[in-house]
Amino acid sequence: MALPKENNSCYLKSNELHGSINNCNHTNSSQIIPDKDPYNNLFLNQQEKFEIHGYQEAALRDMEKPFYDFLGEKYPPPQDNQLVSKQSKVNHDFTTSDLKDQVCPTFSESLEQHPCIEELLATKFQRGVEEGLKFLPNHNRLSINFQVSNFSLNPTKKCHSNSLEIKSGEEKESDLLNKSKGKKNTNDADLDILEGRNCKIPMVSCEETIRDEMFDKVLLYHKKKCPREEISSLREIKELEANSYSEYQNQHDHINLRASLISCAEAISMNDNKIACELIQQIRKEASPIGDGIQRLACILVNGLEARLAGTQSVAYRQYVTRQVCTIDYLKAYYMLSRVSPVLRVSHHFANESIRSAIGNASKVHVVDFGITHGFQWPSLIQSLAKRKNGPPKLRITGVDLPLPGFHPAERINETGRRLEDYARSFGVSFEYQGLASQWDSICIDDLSINDDEVLIVNSMFSLGRVRDEPLLGRNNPRNKLLGLIQEIKPKVIIQGILNLSFSSFYITRFRNVLLQFSRYFDMLDTLLPRDYKHRQLMEREMLGPSIINLVACEGSDLVVRMESYKQWHMRNLQTGFEQLPVYPRVVKECSEMVRNGYNEAFFIEEDCNWFLWGWKGNIFYAISLWKPKVE
Repeated sequence: MALPKENNSCYLKSNELHGSINNCNHTNSSQIIPDKDPYNNLFLNQQEKFEIHGYQEAALRDMEKPFYDFLGEKYPPPQDNQLVSKQSKVNHDFTTSDLKDQVCPTFSESLEQHPCIEELLATKFQRGVEEGLKFLPNHNRLSINFQVSNFSLNPTKKCHSNSLEIKSGEEKESDLLNKSKGKKNTNDADLDILEGRNCKIPMVSCEETIRDEMFDKVLLYHKKKCPREEISSLREIKELEANSYSEYQNQHDHINLRASLISCAEAISMNDNKIACELIQQIRKEASPIGDGIQRLACILVNGLEARLAGTQSVAYRQYVTRQVCTIDYLKAYYMLSRVSPVLRVSHHFANESIRSAIGNASKVHVVDFGITHGFQWPSLIQSLAKRKNGPPKLRITGVDLPLPGFHPAERINETGRRLEDYARSFGVSFEYQGLASQWDSICIDDLSINDDEVLIVNSMFSLGRVRDEPLLGRNNPRNKLLGLIQEIKPKVIIQGILNLSFSSFYITRFRNVLLQFSRYFDMLDTLLPRDYKHRQLMEREMLGPSIINLVACEGSDLVVRMESYKQWHMRNLQTGFEQLPVYPRVVKECSEMVRNGYNEAFFIEEDCNWFLWGWKGNIFYAISLWKPKVE
C-alpha cells in the first residue's frame, strides 16, 4: 500500500526520503521506507516481533534482577509468549482507542491491517503497569522499629485504615497516645508520633484544683504554726542519712565532678566535640539526681552542656525549658521549701507587711505584680486586709507573667485569678483581677488600667532577673524599658526582690560562676532535706533547672536569665530615676524573729544600704528593698 503524499512527514525524518516518496507513488511501501526508520519494525511479521521482544525482555531482566536482590525478593521466572499474548488482550481496547486518537490517520490504517502491532503495544503497556506496581508501598508488609522512641509496629494485626498500628512498652502510654489521636487516621499522624511527638509542650489544665485544704494550710497565716516542730522529724532523717552516706563515700570514690564539668565546658567553647562527648558520658556515670549536692547539680549542668552541643532549637533543649509544673506539685514543693528555708515565707511576709504599712487607711489599692506565676503571695495579704480595723479596702491585682508555650498562653495566670477571687470572696474583701500574659517590655501604660483614686503598689519578687538586658540596644533595652514603665506609672512603693547572683558574659567565666553559686544553694538543700524526697527533686529539676540550663546552653538573645547582684541593681535603679526608701523597722524585726526561732542556725539576716539581706553560711542569696520614683 502506498503512503499518501500529504502525510509523508509523519513517518520520514529526512527531506531526501520525502522527495523519494513523492516520485514513487505506485511503489511498494517496503521499498520506500529505509531499514533504519524507527517505525519500520511495526511492519515485521509475528515471528520477528517475538524475537525482538525476547531480546528486549532479556535485557530488561538483567537490569531488574539487582533491584530484586537489593529488596530481598525472589526474581519472578520469565513469562510464556502465549501468556503475554493473552494478557495483552486485557488492555486491547485501551491501547487501540488511545493510539488512534493520538497518531496520524495513516498510522491508524496500518494498525487496522496489522493486529500484531496492537498486541505488541498492549503488551508493553501492561508490562509497564506491572513493573510500576512493584515499587508502590504495601502497608501490610511494612515493619518499622524505632528503638529511640521505644515504639514498635505490630504487623500481625490487621489495620482497618491506612494508618500504622503503634504499640508502646506500657499500656498507659499506648492508651494516652490513642486518646490524643482521636479520629485522625492518616499516615502523617502516625509518622508524627514516631518522629517525636514527645516534644509536645504540656498544657496546664484548667480543671486543676483552684483551692482546697492543702492551699489553706500552706498559703494562709496560722498562729499555732511552728516550723521548728515540723522540721524536727526531717533532722532525724538527715542524721540517719548522713551516717549511711559516709559509709557509701568510703566505698565509692567518684571523680572530681567540678573539674570534669569545667573541662567539658572548655572543650565545648573550643569546638572540640569529641572530647566534650566523652566527658559528658563520664559525668553522667557519676552524677545522680538523688546524690549529694554536687552530684544533683551535675545532672542539670550536664543536660545544659548537652543542649549547647545540640543547639537551642533542638529537642534536647526544648524538653528542659518548656515543661510546665502543675499547680499542686508546685504547691507541695513550695510547702516543703518553706518548712526548712525562710526564703519564701520571710520574703512574702516582708512584702505584704510593707504593703500594709504603705497603704495605711486607703479605701482602694491596686497592686501590679510582675512575675505573679501561681500567686501564692497574695492569699495571706487578703487575709490580713480583712482584719483591718476600719474594714478591708477594695483590692485590685494586675498579674503580669510571661506567656506559656502552646495554645493556651494565659491559662496559668487566669487560674491564679480564679483562686484569688475565691479567697477574696471567703474573707469578704472586694476584689478585682486582671491577668496579662505578655513579654514585659512590650506592656504599655494603657494595659495596666491605672486609676488616680487608687494607691498603686508595684511588686516583683525574684523575677526581674528574667527580663533581657541588652545594653547595646540603648533605650530599647528590655530591662530599661520595663523600669521606665514603672517610673511612668508613678507607684507609691516599689517592692523589689532579687536573687543575689551575677554572671559574666564570657562563657567559661559564666559557667564557673553558675557552678560556684548554685553549688552553694544545692549544698544548703542537701543539709536541710533528705535526698530521696520526691518534691525536692521536682523543685531542683523544674524550678531551678530551666534557669541553670538557659545560662549554660544559650548565648545572645536566647540567654534570658541575666541576674545581677543587689549592688548592681542599686546602681541601675538610681540611674533609672528611682529613690530608695528605708525598710520598716517593725517588718525587719518580725522577719528576724521568724528566722531565729523557726529555722536552721546557719541562716542569717542583715541590712546593708537599706537592703534586707539573708543567706546561708555567710553567702547572701536573697535581697529585698523598697523604692519610689523621684519627685521632680
